[in-house]
Formats: sequence, structure tokens, C-alpha cells
Amino acid sequence: MTSRATARPDPIPVVLDCDPGVDDAVALLLAFRSAELRVRAVTTVAGNAGIEVVTANAAAVLDLAGAPPDLPLAAGAAGPLRGGERVPDEPIHGGNALGDVTLPVSARLPAAQPAVELIAQLALEHPGELVLIALGPLTNVARLVTEQPAAAAALREIVHMGGAAFAQGNITPAAEFNTFCDPEAARIVLTSGLPIRLVPLDVTRRTGFPRALSARLASSANPAAAAAGAMLLGMTAAHQARTGAAVCHVHDASAVASVLAPEAMTWQRAAVEVECAGELSRGALVVDALGRTDWPATVDIALSAREGVLEELLMSRLERRP
Repeated sequence: MTSRATARPDPIPVVLDCDPGVDDAVALLLAFRSAELRVRAVTTVAGNAGIEVVTANAAAVLDLAGAPPDLPLAAGAAGPLRGGERVPDEPIHGGNALGDVTLPVSARLPAAQPAVELIAQLALEHPGELVLIALGPLTNVARLVTEQPAAAAALREIVHMGGAAFAQGNITPAAEFNTFCDPEAARIVLTSGLPIRLVPLDVTRRTGFPRALSARLASSANPAAAAAGAMLLGMTAAHQARTGAAVCHVHDASAVASVLAPEAMTWQRAAVEVECAGELSRGALVVDALGRTDWPATVDIALSAREGVLEELLMSRLERRP
């Protein structure tokens, strides 16, 4: 009897919209080290640091990942949709937002094309195929939804690391950082009716990356693994100073992991709204899991993950030589 080799599925085309950030940097490295994905572009949004810093960090991480020199990189929103000052830099990422690890300055320059226009172009070039992985505040994505609705509708789906569905927030008791940075943008996206998978703190807090694994990466002969480990050690030290636990939560890499292994997470479809006006609850997600409203249930929320799945993916992909 003759056996036939199973054909490997074509890689999923993805755009990563990010604000590097240690966990964004690790998420980028994971995406580039995963044959299941084909990164078509990287776009940036102000979040963990200002737009100039996060864009320079993204360029440096692309070099570290061995990304092609012509891979599109585009800068996006420098602040929230409604204007005003952005939320201050998130200190857990260190003074340079990369865990105080200094990467070589990249010669890559962001394209003249703004982030939203680049995402729209790629979505229309790959209708029904492109996955937008949004790892920072949703400002760029909200502008895509409102300014380029045909392109937004052409996306296969949006995968977003953000929000706290049933858990406490990490910037206020009610709100997670990405959502708190631009609640109006989050409301536009999460109520858009587009296919969305949300990877909130409920699941990312359950995937604590232990210091021992970060140290193992940091000692690797592989430059990308070593840099990732050093960044994670920096974030671990900041987290340990806050909480006493020698771990860090690699939130954004969990969103990439959800694309690589969606079956490793449990999902609940629900209607989601975002509180934009509350004095104490601005940026909170309001999740209707029981059908108490007439809001359409269009968001798939990750609530748990198979134990060890993120650690397995990060160690196997980052330690492997390209």
C-alpha cells in the first residue's frame, strides 16, 4: 500500500501591529521563527513607549529576527484617537522598553506609507486570508475600521492581546494597559462585528514564564534567543520587585501562540463593550456572556490555555537555529 505525504498547509499571512515592548519583541521573534506564519509587514503604535521609540525597537528586532531588509515597516498612531496625552511609558519594560537590553541600531527606516494604509493595502491584496495580530493599543486598527471599512472587512480575522474579560486589570483594577491607552479605539474595534479573537489577561496571566527558562535563553549561542532571554530577565526582575514572583508574563507572545495553536486554548464567544466614560472603570471590558443584552456576540475570548503551551513554543522556536 502506498502512503501519501500530507501536504503542509500554506503559511498564514499576518501583519503584526505592535508597540515593542519586551513581550512584543518576543512575539515578533516567535512569529518569524514559526513556519506556519508568513509575516507580510510590521506596523507600530504608541503604547509601551512613544512612537519613535517603539518603531526603532521594531526595526532592531526585525534585524535580530533575520527579517528580509525589504519587509515593510510602517509607523502608526502617536497617541489615542480622541487626542490628548498618551498613557505614560510602561515601566516594567525598562528604560528603553526592551528590558534595558541594547540592540544594535537598525538601518531600516519606516516606509513613508502610514501604518493604516499599509494594512489596508495588504488586506485587499489577500482578501479573506490576512490575519491582523494587534499587540498594542487598538488605535491603528480602529482607524482601519472607520477609514478603510472595505479593507477591514477583507481581513480573515483580528487577533488582539488586550483587555481583562473577567479578571482584574493591570493598569487600573478595571482596565488592562492596551485598552486603557485608547478605550474609544477598543470600543470601535470590539463592537465592529468583524471576526475577532481576544487574548486577554484572563489567559495571559496564567502563562507565567519562569526565570530559569529566561536564563536558559539568555545563555544560548543563538543571538536571537540570547537577546530574548536577556529582555525577559529584565522584565522578570521588574515583576519580581513588584510582586515577589520570579516570573514574567509574555502577554503578546500568547496572542501569536493563539494563532499557531488555537486548539490549545479554550474560547468563549460573547458580546463585548468597552467603558469609555467611567471615573473608576475607564478602559474596562463589559462582557455579556449570558445574553443579558441585545449586543451581538461576535468576539471569541480566550479564557485558558493548555499548561506549558507558551513555554513549549517559545523554547522550541527561539532556541532553534534559523
